[in-house]
Amino acid sequence: MHFNPRIFIPFFFLWLAGCSLLPSEMKIAEQVMETAPDSALHLLQGMRIDHSMSSADRALYGLLYFQALDKNNLPLKPDSLINFSLSYYSNKKDNSRLPYCYFYKARIFKIAQRYDEATIWYLKALDQLQNNKNYDLLGKIYADMGDICSFQSDYKAAREKYQLSADCFNRLGKSIDAGYRILDIGRTYHFAKEYQKALQYFRKALSQTTDSLLCGSAFQEIGVNYYWAKQYDSAQHYLRESISYPYEGNDFAIRCYNLADMYFDIAQYDSAYLYASKSLKYPGNFFTKRDCYRILANTAYVKGDFKQMAKFMTKYQVCTDSVRKIEIQTKTSVLEDLHLTTEAAGKTRQYLTILGWILPFLVTISIFILLRLRKRNKGNEEQLEQVELQLNEKQTLLRNSLMQKIEETKALQASSRKKASLAERELMDKELYIICLHVNDWAKFNNLMNHTFNNLISKLESNFPDITHKEIIWCCLFLLDVPTPEVLLLLEYKPDSLYKLKQRLVQKLNLKNAKELESLLEKLVESK
Repeated sequence: MHFNPRIFIPFFFLWLAGCSLLPSEMKIAEQVMETAPDSALHLLQGMRIDHSMSSADRALYGLLYFQALDKNNLPLKPDSLINFSLSYYSNKKDNSRLPYCYFYKARIFKIAQRYDEATIWYLKALDQLQNNKNYDLLGKIYADMGDICSFQSDYKAAREKYQLSADCFNRLGKSIDAGYRILDIGRTYHFAKEYQKALQYFRKALSQTTDSLLCGSAFQEIGVNYYWAKQYDSAQHYLRESISYPYEGNDFAIRCYNLADMYFDIAQYDSAYLYASKSLKYPGNFFTKRDCYRILANTAYVKGDFKQMAKFMTKYQVCTDSVRKIEIQTKTSVLEDLHLTTEAAGKTRQYLTILGWILPFLVTISIFILLRLRKRNKGNEEQLEQVELQLNEKQTLLRNSLMQKIEETKALQASSRKKASLAERELMDKELYIICLHVNDWAKFNNLMNHTFNNLISKLESNFPDITHKEIIWCCLFLLDVPTPEVLLLLEYKPDSLYKLKQRLVQKLNLKNAKELESLLEKLVESK
């Protein structure tokens, strides 16, 4: 009997197929991710994920799935997938895939507008990419960090990040992606009211591309720039031109909002109402939505529709509260400094550990190195103190932000106040503080003031149990510098009654006079 090896060849290939390290759908999805991300997502969504899949396959699946979602501009959910991938690649110390996990984790927080947490994850990704030539991922990280700096009005830092991003994309020959970063740089100058410099960058981006999406974005930015410079004819021309171009993300909402704002300024109220309403039908951020409601409220007032005006003002305040939460977040530049300082301190601890194991005859050298390291640490400690000081400034920012909110609402009512009677003005003032401070809702007022004034109400109630709600409200209004006539209106007091309230408060707090009362309130706000 002769042995025929050809009989075993089909069985050999079947065995190889069964030993494949990855499911075929995942292999194909990875191959077509750049050219056909929609097809890659379809393949991944059709796969069955269960416990029979190995940890390595599950980790890669989560990373590829988030990559496909991101490329298709879809919500990055569920985060349990990327969390598993991040944990797996972190334990395996996979320096090629771990930065991507950090990047998508950061984007989840960026989309949720939790910018301080997003920044921390972006910095972790950059740590992994040191001496790495993955310019595509680096370009995306720097672009996202530039966006965050721009939202936080840190325009110098934003330009630096955008320029780094543009350099990365230019290295890869991705001129369109680099063009968007040129627009972003121009936008930072526009926000800083340097309109001519902004226009130079917008025209530069426009001159270097024929891409319809990029052209539409460039026309949009040129139109907005002209509008802010109060050149309404040019603004109208470019903004109307931009609407005919395709768009991504929030762009269409921004185009419609700026057209609405311009039409309101030139007293074309029907067009202003039309484009503000249209903008709200498309995806937009809190800033755009807030200003659309402002335009709609003012337009409703001009038309005498006070019921609609009140509805839009309420929505305006809701968006203002959301914007306020974003504005008080720690700036990216502060977190970046803290991250670098912490990293330097961590390296110092590693050096000290190594020194502890050096042989006795190197003690002299060790002491010398230790002294040098301590000298270096002094600089790090000063950096940490500076960062801590900046973080403490957030408390002052909260108070100023709340006072600014009151002033903005007053400005919104300015046009209607001119024609209102004295009784109507008092009613408008009362409604303003109900909206901004929730003075008619003790639970909400308590929470807002504790958050703004370092738990002031809790301290007063704990240390002085006899104090009344009205007395606490006066304390908060005093710290907000609310004018006396408006305090009298809110408390429904006459001047004599307010004087008696202060005297009672001085006695309850075991003080000598009103000056000591004011000093005590400031100390309670500043104390830990």
